Amino acid sequence: MRAYQWHLILATLWSITAVVGAGLHPFNVVVASAASIGAFVVGVVSARSTAKRIEKNDGEYRPSRRRTLFGLCLGLAFGALLFYLLFSEGLSLSTPLQFNSVYVAVPALVFGRAVGFGTWEVRNGKEIQWEGRTSYSVPKGLSWQEKYQYRAEQRNRVRTKNSGEQEASSKV
Repeated sequence: MRAYQWHLILATLWSITAVVGAGLHPFNVVVASAASIGAFVVGVVSARSTAKRIEKNDGEYRPSRRRTLFGLCLGLAFGALLFYLLFSEGLSLSTPLQFNSVYVAVPALVFGRAVGFGTWEVRNGKEIQWEGRTSYSVPKGLSWQEKYQYRAEQRNRVRTKNSGEQEASSKV
């Protein structure tokens, strides 16, 4: 599926959650605005760095296991910190000034990634597709059969390039 479309769908769903959260809990508009602007910028920067990695790696990028594990551990550490703050009453849900800004920040982050991918697609005339952890680019305007064939050729090119580099380095 196209990364741009997927992120727009997620942003829409998270926005519904944000509207429900805003209706149920009052929050500080300044903190929520700062959180949403910051999250949007982080999303755009993240999408552009992924797009640059796709360009650098001949149209395909798959984050290493180390990078994926680091991201998961960082997310778990943040969740554990939030869990600790909630249960130690360092952060109270009864005074929802900063905590409820998450309702606004998450859709802004995802929408920022959609904007980042969308601007890259417009500028380069290609679509960024997404399969699991692998992101890759294909030319716009292809049918699904042509995309499949292009992707298979691209995968073979990358495999041959990688195997040729490995053989050359083992001979030295």
